[in-house]
Amino acid sequence: MLEKWQATAIRSLIENGHKLILVVTGTRAGGRQNGYGSARVSRDQLLWSFCTRYFFRPPQKQKVDMRKEMESARHLDCLPIQMDSAECFSDEDVAMIRSEELDFILQFGFDTIGGEILNAAKYGVWSFLYGNEQLCSSGPAGFMEIYSNIPVSTVILQRLTEVTGKGIILRKAVTNTLLHSFQANLDVLLWVSASLPYFLANEISLQGFHFPPPVGISGTDCKMPGNVKVILFLLKLLRNRMNFYWHDLFRAEKWNIGIINHSIQELALNRYEIKPENILWMRERGSHHYYADPSGFMEENKVHILMEDYSLRENKAHISEAVFDPARKSFSIPLISIETKEHLSYPFIFTHGENIYCLPSSFRYNHIGLYKRNYSEGAFMADRVLIDKIDAIDPTLISFNDRWWLFFTLRQYSNTHLYVYSSDELYGGYKPHPKNPVKIDIRSSRPAGLPFIHQGQLFRPAKDCSGTYGRRIAINKVTALSEQDYQEEVVSYFGPLKNSRYTKGVHTIFGLGKYTLVDAKRYKFDLHHFGRNTGKKFQKR
Repeated sequence: MLEKWQATAIRSLIENGHKLILVVTGTRAGGRQNGYGSARVSRDQLLWSFCTRYFFRPPQKQKVDMRKEMESARHLDCLPIQMDSAECFSDEDVAMIRSEELDFILQFGFDTIGGEILNAAKYGVWSFLYGNEQLCSSGPAGFMEIYSNIPVSTVILQRLTEVTGKGIILRKAVTNTLLHSFQANLDVLLWVSASLPYFLANEISLQGFHFPPPVGISGTDCKMPGNVKVILFLLKLLRNRMNFYWHDLFRAEKWNIGIINHSIQELALNRYEIKPENILWMRERGSHHYYADPSGFMEENKVHILMEDYSLRENKAHISEAVFDPARKSFSIPLISIETKEHLSYPFIFTHGENIYCLPSSFRYNHIGLYKRNYSEGAFMADRVLIDKIDAIDPTLISFNDRWWLFFTLRQYSNTHLYVYSSDELYGGYKPHPKNPVKIDIRSSRPAGLPFIHQGQLFRPAKDCSGTYGRRIAINKVTALSEQDYQEEVVSYFGPLKNSRYTKGVHTIFGLGKYTLVDAKRYKFDLHHFGRNTGKKFQKR
């Protein structure tokens, strides 16, 4: 019997061609992982033990029968030997494990392990760590992030080393902290954890893996919190839940699009201070609509802006087009440019040769579809499908170093997991990057507009959704881009736009020469938003 997230991790590996060879169990194997403490409970920990038993039991902690998947594997029951602060295995057991010629060992049980077992598999022992590797937090996984109001939660897949407190970070995922629910926050952490071994094992199978040097990892001490701390924690959860429902039910997002007479390089890299007179906003369309996700092109010295035209009443959007006249400093009335039966957003515009293309986000069609500008009709017409059977979010395409690079997230991991595909040609042959997802970080993964080149260096805007959706834009400097490797680092942030009516977030930026298009949001009460979200909560109950 394994917990659901552990079973998912094993099944994902098996379903993708990896073979389960050996199952190691221990007579004294501990269970002090993932926030539930050891079997011994002191008086000061009774309240936490009670809460975890009856209230804080996330779905990913449910037990799953794995006998079918494990029946073909060899089983070894070990009695670990306590040495210093780690559990070690006998020479006989280590020799037997090493004889299986394993690629890696996943640690789901025991306490801290050490000794020769760490070198018994080709790529070592992989273990899960919850919490930022640089900040030691005292408490179960997902606890201190809520207790200390930390906007993001972290899970690390590490390779254990013989030096206590030092590990090799193999994969790291940063997710939003769900401040209103410990159960939900821990559930997301475990759900994300289940995919990390599969992602890494696939990368190793495709091209091998270069292990970085060990680093000091503080991580999370899984000691159960005391009764007083739990009471304070519960009070904070109550406050956070009230804030969550207030925000979710009574505050609808109201986005709008503005144009700034400065290049994206000035705004994104030099942190140019935007004054109210520097930005011109479109006129809002009624109380139940908003405009977002600006993209565009220049034609006859005018800026043509493609945007998501969203109706709160219909809970659906189409793509509209407006024209900005720099001479008059005015916007035309937006007209429908692309409309389908399903929701469309993020109309990413790019040019190739003499053609102008649009790549909207249309994940409900389960493909990435390309549209081409029809000059005679002044609209975009469906051209072809670039990638089929994929529910991509915010696809962003750029030609760089004689190759087309396609960035997007997936609906399942819409704000956290960055995927990269590439092709020699615009129209087809896109191949997934072997390191996919190349990044798992809610602060800087999901595309947020046109990548741009500055002094020969590629920069990629991405949404920072930590704390709230569309909080600001992270500007990533791409440091390695090839068919084998991808690396990027955040070098600056853009937004929110404090000196404006829309101060609550920004999530798209698009450079057009000396102009830059942005969107930003404010909050307002909307009856349709309130009714729809209230109905959803009753349906869930």
